[in-house]
Amino acid sequence: MSMTAVLALLLFAVVFVLVEREQVDRQRAMLVGALLFLLLGWLLDFYPVRQAVQAIYFDTLALIFGMSLITHLLSRAGLFRYLAFKTAWFAGGNGLLLLVLFVLVTYTLSLVVNNLGTMLIILPLTLASCRMLNIDAVPIVAAELIASNLGGASTLTGDFPNMIIGAAARLHFDDFIAGMMVPCLLLLAVLLLYFQHRVPWLSSAPTGHKRLIAEAWLEQQDRDNHITDPHLSKVGLTILTVTLVCLITAEWIGLQPSTIAFVAGLVVLATGGIPREELVQAVSGNDIGFFVGLFVMVGGLQAAGVLEQIHQLILLLGGGYATLSLLVLMWVAGLVTPFLNAGPTTAFFIPIAQSMSQEFSGSAIWWALSLGVLAGSSATLSGATAGPVVASQMAYAGGPTLSARRYLQWGVPMATTFLLLSTVYIVLIGP
Repeated sequence: MSMTAVLALLLFAVVFVLVEREQVDRQRAMLVGALLFLLLGWLLDFYPVRQAVQAIYFDTLALIFGMSLITHLLSRAGLFRYLAFKTAWFAGGNGLLLLVLFVLVTYTLSLVVNNLGTMLIILPLTLASCRMLNIDAVPIVAAELIASNLGGASTLTGDFPNMIIGAAARLHFDDFIAGMMVPCLLLLAVLLLYFQHRVPWLSSAPTGHKRLIAEAWLEQQDRDNHITDPHLSKVGLTILTVTLVCLITAEWIGLQPSTIAFVAGLVVLATGGIPREELVQAVSGNDIGFFVGLFVMVGGLQAAGVLEQIHQLILLLGGGYATLSLLVLMWVAGLVTPFLNAGPTTAFFIPIAQSMSQEFSGSAIWWALSLGVLAGSSATLSGATAGPVVASQMAYAGGPTLSARRYLQWGVPMATTFLLLSTVYIVLIGP
Protein backbone atom coordinates (compact mmCIF):
# COMPACT_ATOMS: atom_id res chain seq x y z
CA MET A 1 0.00 0.00 0.00
CA SER A 2 1.40 3.40 -1.00
CA MET A 3 2.12 6.18 1.47
CA THR A 4 -0.78 8.20 -0.01
CA ALA A 5 -3.19 5.32 0.63
CA VAL A 6 -1.89 4.86 4.19
CA LEU A 7 -2.34 8.55 5.03
CA ALA A 8 -5.83 8.67 3.50
CA LEU A 9 -6.94 5.56 5.39
CA LEU A 10 -5.44 6.89 8.63
CA LEU A 11 -7.28 10.21 8.27
CA PHE A 12 -10.54 8.39 7.57
CA ALA A 13 -10.06 6.16 10.63
CA VAL A 14 -9.25 9.09 12.96
CA VAL A 15 -12.41 10.95 11.94
CA PHE A 16 -14.58 7.91 12.57
CA VAL A 17 -12.98 7.10 15.91
CA LEU A 18 -13.79 10.64 17.06
CA VAL A 19 -17.37 10.32 15.80
CA GLU A 20 -17.82 6.86 17.33
CA ARG A 21 -16.67 8.11 20.74
CA GLU A 22 -19.04 11.08 20.39
CA GLN A 23 -16.18 13.48 21.08
CA VAL A 24 -17.22 15.75 18.19
CA ASP A 25 -20.42 16.59 16.34
CA ARG A 26 -20.83 14.01 13.57
CA GLN A 27 -21.78 16.51 10.86
CA ARG A 28 -18.93 18.90 11.66
CA ALA A 29 -16.50 15.99 11.89
CA MET A 30 -17.41 14.83 8.39
CA LEU A 31 -17.20 18.30 6.87
CA VAL A 32 -13.84 18.99 8.54
CA GLY A 33 -12.66 15.53 7.46
CA ALA A 34 -13.68 16.35 3.88
CA LEU A 35 -11.68 19.60 3.99
CA LEU A 36 -8.65 17.71 5.33
CA PHE A 37 -8.97 15.18 2.51
CA LEU A 38 -9.02 18.04 0.00
CA LEU A 39 -5.95 19.55 1.65
CA LEU A 40 -4.15 16.19 1.62
CA GLY A 41 -5.18 15.67 -1.99
CA TRP A 42 -3.78 19.07 -2.94
CA LEU A 43 -0.50 18.56 -1.09
CA LEU A 44 0.07 15.08 -2.54
CA ASP A 45 -1.56 15.85 -5.88
CA PHE A 46 -4.01 12.93 -5.98
CA TYR A 47 -7.47 14.39 -5.25
CA PRO A 48 -8.53 17.59 -7.08
CA VAL A 49 -11.63 19.53 -6.05
CA ARG A 50 -13.41 18.60 -9.28
CA GLN A 51 -13.06 14.89 -8.47
CA ALA A 52 -14.32 15.53 -4.93
CA VAL A 53 -17.47 17.20 -6.29
CA GLN A 54 -18.01 14.25 -8.63
CA ALA A 55 -17.79 11.90 -5.61
CA ILE A 56 -20.92 13.45 -4.06
CA TYR A 57 -24.12 11.53 -4.81
CA PHE A 58 -26.48 14.45 -5.33
CA ASP A 59 -29.30 12.02 -6.13
CA THR A 60 -29.04 10.68 -2.58
CA LEU A 61 -29.16 14.20 -1.15
CA ALA A 62 -32.28 14.95 -3.23
CA LEU A 63 -33.98 11.80 -1.90
CA ILE A 64 -33.13 12.76 1.69
CA PHE A 65 -34.38 16.31 1.09
CA GLY A 66 -37.75 15.31 -0.37
CA MET A 67 -38.64 12.35 1.83
CA SER A 68 -37.59 14.18 5.00
CA LEU A 69 -39.93 17.07 4.20
CA ILE A 70 -42.87 14.73 3.60
CA THR A 71 -42.17 12.92 6.87
CA HIS A 72 -41.88 16.19 8.79
CA LEU A 73 -45.18 17.41 7.38
CA LEU A 74 -47.07 14.26 8.41
CA SER A 75 -45.40 14.30 11.82
CA ARG A 76 -46.50 17.92 12.41
CA ALA A 77 -50.04 16.90 11.53
CA GLY A 78 -49.98 14.31 14.33
CA LEU A 79 -50.66 11.38 12.00
CA PHE A 80 -47.78 9.16 13.11
CA ARG A 81 -48.46 9.54 16.82
CA TYR A 82 -52.13 8.82 16.16
CA LEU A 83 -51.22 5.57 14.38
CA ALA A 84 -48.88 4.59 17.22
CA PHE A 85 -51.61 5.22 19.79
CA LYS A 86 -54.17 3.17 17.85
CA THR A 87 -51.66 0.33 17.80
CA ALA A 88 -51.45 0.43 21.59
CA TRP A 89 -55.24 0.56 21.72
CA PHE A 90 -55.65 -2.64 19.68
CA ALA A 91 -53.03 -4.41 21.78
CA GLY A 92 -54.94 -3.69 24.99
CA GLY A 93 -53.12 -5.33 27.87
CA ASN A 94 -51.56 -8.20 25.89
CA GLY A 95 -47.75 -8.02 25.90
CA LEU A 96 -47.23 -10.36 22.93
CA LEU A 97 -49.83 -8.57 20.83
CA LEU A 98 -48.21 -5.27 21.81
CA LEU A 99 -44.85 -6.57 20.54
CA VAL A 100 -46.28 -7.90 17.27
CA LEU A 101 -48.32 -4.78 16.48
CA PHE A 102 -45.58 -2.31 17.35
CA VAL A 103 -43.05 -4.30 15.31
CA LEU A 104 -45.40 -4.40 12.30
CA VAL A 105 -46.20 -0.69 12.56
CA THR A 106 -42.50 0.11 12.94
CA TYR A 107 -41.69 -1.94 9.84
CA THR A 108 -44.50 -0.30 7.85
CA LEU A 109 -43.57 3.26 8.80
CA SER A 110 -39.90 2.53 8.06
CA LEU A 111 -40.78 1.77 4.44
CA VAL A 112 -40.99 5.52 3.81
CA VAL A 113 -39.76 7.17 7.05
CA ASN A 114 -36.09 6.92 8.05
CA ASN A 115 -35.30 4.66 11.00
CA LEU A 116 -34.60 7.42 13.51
CA GLY A 117 -37.83 9.26 12.68
CA THR A 118 -39.83 6.05 13.03
CA MET A 119 -38.33 5.17 16.41
CA LEU A 120 -38.88 8.66 17.81
CA ILE A 121 -42.56 8.26 16.89
CA ILE A 122 -42.97 4.75 18.29
CA LEU A 123 -40.78 4.96 21.41
CA PRO A 124 -42.95 7.20 23.67
CA LEU A 125 -46.04 5.03 23.15
CA THR A 126 -44.02 1.86 23.67
CA LEU A 127 -42.59 3.09 26.97
CA ALA A 128 -45.98 4.33 28.19
CA SER A 129 -47.71 1.06 27.27
CA CYS A 130 -45.05 -1.09 28.95
CA ARG A 131 -45.06 1.09 32.05
CA MET A 132 -48.84 0.77 32.24
CA LEU A 133 -48.63 -3.05 32.04
CA ASN A 134 -45.57 -3.21 34.33
CA ILE A 135 -43.53 -5.12 31.74
CA ASP A 136 -39.93 -4.63 30.58
CA ALA A 137 -39.86 -2.37 27.52
CA VAL A 138 -36.29 -3.25 26.50
CA PRO A 139 -37.04 -6.42 24.47
CA ILE A 140 -39.88 -4.68 22.63
CA VAL A 141 -37.73 -1.63 21.84
CA ALA A 142 -34.90 -3.89 20.66
CA ALA A 143 -37.32 -5.71 18.35
CA GLU A 144 -38.59 -2.35 17.06
CA LEU A 145 -35.05 -1.19 16.29
CA ILE A 146 -34.39 -4.30 14.22
CA ALA A 147 -37.80 -4.00 12.54
CA SER A 148 -36.99 -0.40 11.57
CA ASN A 149 -33.81 -1.66 9.92
CA LEU A 150 -35.82 -4.27 8.02
CA GLY A 151 -38.40 -1.74 6.87
CA GLY A 152 -35.70 0.69 5.79
CA ALA A 153 -33.92 -2.02 3.81
CA SER A 154 -37.12 -3.02 1.98
CA THR A 155 -37.52 0.10 -0.19
CA LEU A 156 -35.53 2.79 -1.95
CA THR A 157 -36.77 5.53 0.39
CA GLY A 158 -36.74 3.63 3.68
CA ASP A 159 -33.22 4.40 4.85
CA PHE A 160 -30.02 6.16 3.88
CA PRO A 161 -28.09 3.03 2.76
CA ASN A 162 -30.70 2.17 0.14
CA MET A 163 -30.88 5.80 -1.00
CA ILE A 164 -27.12 5.68 -1.56
CA ILE A 165 -27.33 2.33 -3.36
CA GLY A 166 -30.24 3.49 -5.50
CA ALA A 167 -28.42 6.65 -6.56
CA ALA A 168 -25.14 4.85 -7.31
CA ALA A 169 -26.69 1.92 -9.19
CA ARG A 170 -29.49 3.91 -10.87
CA LEU A 171 -32.08 1.56 -9.38
CA HIS A 172 -35.77 2.43 -9.12
CA PHE A 173 -38.35 2.02 -6.37
CA ASP A 174 -39.82 -1.13 -7.93
CA ASP A 175 -36.32 -2.67 -8.19
CA PHE A 176 -36.02 -2.59 -4.41
CA ILE A 177 -39.54 -3.94 -3.97
CA ALA A 178 -38.65 -6.91 -6.20
CA GLY A 179 -35.15 -7.47 -4.85
CA MET A 180 -35.36 -6.61 -1.15
CA MET A 181 -38.91 -6.72 0.19
CA VAL A 182 -39.39 -10.49 -0.05
CA PRO A 183 -36.24 -11.41 1.92
CA CYS A 184 -36.93 -8.62 4.42
CA LEU A 185 -40.48 -9.89 5.04
CA LEU A 186 -39.06 -13.37 5.62
CA LEU A 187 -36.54 -11.94 8.08
CA LEU A 188 -39.35 -9.99 9.78
CA ALA A 189 -41.23 -13.25 10.39
CA VAL A 190 -38.05 -14.78 11.82
CA LEU A 191 -37.65 -11.72 14.08
CA LEU A 192 -41.16 -12.14 15.53
CA LEU A 193 -40.70 -15.87 16.10
CA TYR A 194 -37.33 -15.31 17.74
CA PHE A 195 -38.58 -12.72 20.22
CA GLN A 196 -41.65 -14.79 21.05
CA HIS A 197 -39.32 -17.67 21.89
CA ARG A 198 -36.68 -15.61 23.74
CA VAL A 199 -39.15 -13.51 25.76
CA PRO A 200 -41.74 -16.09 26.89
CA TRP A 201 -43.39 -13.82 29.49
CA LEU A 202 -44.79 -11.74 26.62
CA SER A 203 -47.11 -14.62 25.77
CA SER A 204 -48.76 -14.71 29.19
CA ALA A 205 -52.32 -13.43 29.11
CA PRO A 206 -52.94 -10.19 31.03
CA THR A 207 -54.74 -10.49 34.34
CA GLY A 208 -58.16 -8.93 34.77
CA HIS A 209 -56.57 -6.19 36.88
CA LYS A 210 -54.06 -5.33 34.17
CA ARG A 211 -56.76 -5.35 31.53
CA LEU A 212 -58.85 -2.88 33.52
CA ILE A 213 -55.82 -0.61 34.01
CA ALA A 214 -55.04 -0.78 30.29
CA GLU A 215 -58.61 0.06 29.30
CA ALA A 216 -58.76 3.01 31.71
CA TRP A 217 -55.40 4.36 30.50
CA LEU A 218 -56.33 3.99 26.84
CA GLU A 219 -59.68 5.69 27.40
CA GLN A 220 -57.92 8.63 29.03
CA GLN A 221 -55.29 8.82 26.30
CA ASP A 222 -57.92 8.67 23.55
CA ARG A 223 -59.01 12.19 24.48
CA ASP A 224 -55.52 13.55 23.82
CA ASN A 225 -54.25 11.43 20.93
CA HIS A 226 -55.80 12.52 17.68
CA ILE A 227 -54.68 14.04 14.41
CA THR A 228 -53.89 17.61 15.45
CA ASP A 229 -54.21 19.12 11.97
CA PRO A 230 -56.54 17.13 9.67
CA HIS A 231 -56.01 19.52 6.76
CA LEU A 232 -52.23 19.23 7.01
CA SER A 233 -52.59 15.47 7.28
CA LYS A 234 -54.64 15.33 4.06
CA VAL A 235 -52.11 17.49 2.25
CA GLY A 236 -49.23 15.33 3.46
CA LEU A 237 -50.96 12.05 2.61
CA THR A 238 -51.84 13.34 -0.86
CA ILE A 239 -48.23 14.37 -1.54
CA LEU A 240 -46.95 11.05 -0.15
CA THR A 241 -49.40 9.01 -2.26
CA VAL A 242 -48.57 10.86 -5.47
CA THR A 243 -44.85 10.60 -4.71
CA LEU A 244 -45.02 6.83 -4.11
CA VAL A 245 -47.05 6.28 -7.28
CA CYS A 246 -44.48 8.29 -9.26
CA LEU A 247 -41.61 6.39 -7.62
CA ILE A 248 -43.17 3.05 -8.48
CA THR A 249 -43.74 4.11 -12.10
CA ALA A 250 -40.54 6.19 -12.39
CA GLU A 251 -38.92 3.89 -14.94
CA TRP A 252 -42.04 3.97 -17.13
CA ILE A 253 -42.48 7.75 -17.01
CA GLY A 254 -38.78 8.39 -17.56
CA LEU A 255 -37.96 10.20 -14.30
CA GLN A 256 -35.25 9.52 -11.76
CA PRO A 257 -36.44 8.79 -8.18
CA SER A 258 -34.29 11.66 -6.92
CA THR A 259 -36.06 14.11 -9.24
CA ILE A 260 -39.46 12.92 -8.02
CA ALA A 261 -38.47 13.21 -4.35
CA PHE A 262 -36.91 16.64 -4.86
CA VAL A 263 -40.02 18.01 -6.58
CA ALA A 264 -42.19 16.52 -3.82
CA GLY A 265 -40.03 18.32 -1.27
CA LEU A 266 -40.49 21.62 -3.08
CA VAL A 267 -44.26 21.06 -3.08
CA VAL A 268 -44.15 20.50 0.70
CA LEU A 269 -42.19 23.71 1.14
CA ALA A 270 -44.77 25.57 -0.94
CA THR A 271 -47.88 24.12 0.72
CA GLY A 272 -46.89 22.80 4.15
CA GLY A 273 -46.39 26.09 5.99
CA ILE A 274 -43.23 24.84 7.69
CA PRO A 275 -41.90 27.48 10.13
CA ARG A 276 -38.53 28.93 9.21
CA GLU A 277 -36.97 27.83 12.48
CA GLU A 278 -37.86 24.18 11.69
CA LEU A 279 -36.53 24.25 8.14
CA VAL A 280 -33.09 22.74 8.79
CA GLN A 281 -34.66 19.91 10.79
CA ALA A 282 -37.42 19.42 8.19
CA VAL A 283 -34.98 18.89 5.32
CA SER A 284 -32.60 16.77 7.49
CA GLY A 285 -29.94 19.43 7.01
CA ASN A 286 -27.56 17.79 9.47
CA ASP A 287 -27.80 14.46 7.64
CA ILE A 288 -27.25 16.15 4.28
CA GLY A 289 -24.13 17.87 5.62
CA PHE A 290 -22.94 14.57 7.12
CA PHE A 291 -23.26 12.71 3.82
CA VAL A 292 -21.66 15.49 1.77
CA GLY A 293 -18.57 15.21 3.96
CA LEU A 294 -18.71 11.41 3.93
CA PHE A 295 -18.96 11.19 0.14
CA VAL A 296 -15.96 13.51 -0.27
CA MET A 297 -13.93 11.41 2.19
CA VAL A 298 -14.83 8.14 0.48
CA GLY A 299 -13.96 9.73 -2.86
CA GLY A 300 -10.56 10.54 -1.36
CA LEU A 301 -10.07 6.91 -0.36
CA GLN A 302 -10.93 5.86 -3.89
CA ALA A 303 -8.54 8.40 -5.42
CA ALA A 304 -5.77 7.19 -3.09
CA GLY A 305 -6.26 3.60 -4.27
CA VAL A 306 -7.51 2.20 -0.94
CA LEU A 307 -10.85 0.95 -2.25
CA GLU A 308 -9.32 -0.71 -5.31
CA GLN A 309 -7.10 -2.82 -3.06
CA ILE A 310 -10.12 -3.86 -0.96
CA HIS A 311 -11.94 -4.69 -4.21
CA GLN A 312 -9.08 -6.94 -5.30
CA LEU A 313 -8.99 -8.60 -1.88
CA ILE A 314 -12.72 -9.44 -2.10
CA LEU A 315 -12.25 -10.94 -5.57
CA LEU A 316 -9.28 -12.93 -4.28
CA LEU A 317 -11.31 -14.31 -1.38
CA GLY A 318 -14.13 -15.07 -3.82
CA GLY A 319 -11.77 -17.14 -5.96
CA GLY A 320 -13.04 -15.49 -9.13
CA TYR A 321 -16.54 -16.94 -8.65
CA ALA A 322 -19.33 -14.34 -8.93
CA THR A 323 -21.68 -15.65 -6.24
CA LEU A 324 -18.86 -16.34 -3.78
CA SER A 325 -17.48 -12.83 -4.32
CA LEU A 326 -20.93 -11.37 -3.60
CA LEU A 327 -21.15 -13.40 -0.39
CA VAL A 328 -17.72 -12.13 0.69
CA LEU A 329 -18.90 -8.56 0.05
CA MET A 330 -22.09 -9.15 2.05
CA TRP A 331 -20.37 -10.74 5.05
CA VAL A 332 -17.57 -8.15 5.13
CA ALA A 333 -20.16 -5.35 5.01
CA GLY A 334 -22.06 -7.10 7.80
CA LEU A 335 -18.92 -7.24 9.95
CA VAL A 336 -17.88 -3.64 9.27
CA THR A 337 -21.29 -1.99 9.76
CA PRO A 338 -21.46 -2.40 13.58
CA PHE A 339 -18.32 -0.26 13.81
CA LEU A 340 -18.80 2.31 11.03
CA ASN A 341 -22.63 2.57 11.13
CA ALA A 342 -24.96 1.70 8.25
CA GLY A 343 -24.74 4.85 6.12
CA PRO A 344 -20.94 5.25 6.20
CA THR A 345 -20.42 1.53 5.53
CA THR A 346 -22.65 1.70 2.46
CA ALA A 347 -20.86 4.78 1.15
CA PHE A 348 -17.52 3.07 1.79
CA PHE A 349 -18.44 -0.05 -0.19
CA ILE A 350 -20.32 1.64 -3.04
CA PRO A 351 -17.24 2.25 -5.24
CA ILE A 352 -16.14 -1.34 -4.60
CA ALA A 353 -19.59 -2.67 -5.57
CA GLN A 354 -19.55 -0.48 -8.69
CA SER A 355 -16.23 -1.99 -9.72
CA MET A 356 -17.54 -5.49 -9.06
CA SER A 357 -20.69 -4.78 -11.08
CA GLN A 358 -18.52 -4.29 -14.16
CA GLU A 359 -17.33 -7.87 -13.78
CA PHE A 360 -20.54 -9.53 -12.55
CA SER A 361 -23.86 -8.67 -14.19
CA GLY A 362 -27.24 -8.29 -12.48
CA SER A 363 -28.58 -6.52 -9.41
CA ALA A 364 -27.64 -9.24 -6.92
CA ILE A 365 -24.47 -7.37 -5.96
CA TRP A 366 -26.54 -4.43 -4.68
CA TRP A 367 -28.87 -6.70 -2.71
CA ALA A 368 -25.82 -8.42 -1.20
CA LEU A 369 -24.48 -5.06 -0.02
CA SER A 370 -27.87 -3.95 1.31
CA LEU A 371 -28.47 -7.23 3.17
CA GLY A 372 -24.97 -7.14 4.67
CA VAL A 373 -25.48 -3.61 5.95
CA LEU A 374 -28.94 -4.58 7.24
CA ALA A 375 -27.52 -7.44 9.30
CA GLY A 376 -24.62 -5.39 10.62
CA SER A 377 -26.84 -2.46 11.59
CA SER A 378 -29.00 -4.86 13.62
CA ALA A 379 -26.08 -6.49 15.44
CA THR A 380 -25.15 -3.66 17.78
CA LEU A 381 -26.84 -0.63 19.28
CA SER A 382 -24.51 1.69 17.35
CA GLY A 383 -24.94 -0.13 14.02
CA ALA A 384 -27.70 2.29 13.02
CA THR A 385 -28.14 5.92 14.04
CA ALA A 386 -31.46 5.22 15.76
CA GLY A 387 -29.89 2.90 18.38
CA PRO A 388 -27.86 5.36 20.49
CA VAL A 389 -30.55 8.04 20.19
CA VAL A 390 -33.25 5.65 21.40
CA ALA A 391 -31.09 4.54 24.33
CA SER A 392 -30.54 8.18 25.32
CA GLN A 393 -34.25 8.96 24.99
CA MET A 394 -35.14 6.00 27.21
CA ALA A 395 -32.73 7.18 29.90
CA TYR A 396 -34.02 10.75 29.65
CA ALA A 397 -37.62 9.54 30.01
CA GLY A 398 -36.75 7.54 33.11
CA GLY A 399 -37.40 4.24 31.35
CA PRO A 400 -35.44 0.98 31.63
CA THR A 401 -31.79 1.02 30.57
CA LEU A 402 -31.03 -0.17 27.04
CA SER A 403 -27.28 -0.69 27.28
CA ALA A 404 -25.07 -1.66 24.37
CA ARG A 405 -24.18 -4.90 26.14
CA ARG A 406 -27.79 -5.85 26.86
CA TYR A 407 -28.81 -5.18 23.26
CA LEU A 408 -26.18 -7.64 22.02
CA GLN A 409 -28.14 -10.62 23.38
CA TRP A 410 -30.78 -9.94 20.72
CA GLY A 411 -28.79 -8.11 18.07
CA VAL A 412 -25.96 -10.59 17.49
CA PRO A 413 -28.17 -13.71 17.12
CA MET A 414 -30.52 -11.79 14.81
CA ALA A 415 -27.65 -10.43 12.70
CA THR A 416 -26.11 -13.89 12.39
CA THR A 417 -29.45 -15.39 11.38
CA PHE A 418 -30.02 -12.59 8.88
CA LEU A 419 -26.61 -13.22 7.27
CA LEU A 420 -27.17 -16.98 7.07
CA LEU A 421 -30.62 -16.63 5.48
CA SER A 422 -29.36 -13.85 3.19
CA THR A 423 -26.57 -16.19 2.08
CA VAL A 424 -29.18 -18.65 0.85
CA TYR A 425 -31.02 -15.83 -0.94
CA ILE A 426 -27.89 -14.55 -2.71
CA VAL A 427 -26.96 -18.09 -3.76
CA LEU A 428 -30.41 -18.48 -5.29
CA ILE A 429 -30.39 -15.17 -7.22
CA GLY A 430 -26.65 -14.71 -7.76
CA PRO A 431 -25.12 -14.54 -11.25
